[in-house]
Amino acid sequence: MVSKNLKEYEMILGGHGFFRIHNSYIINLKEVKRWIKTDGGYAVMSDEAMVAISPQEKR
Repeated sequence: MVSKNLKEYEMILGGHGFFRIHNSYIINLKEVKRWIKTDGGYAVMSDEAMVAISPQEKR
């Protein structure tokens, strides 16, 4: 368990290569293998995990 919400972690990690990709996820940009723009958008991570991109974060 943690005592901080993701907003607080986003503020701490924001300048260190981390990005809040979704309401529920903060990712390390160095660990992204590729970006999938179809099916709503996903980031494929180095461990093959697929993390959804929030519609608000698509740029």
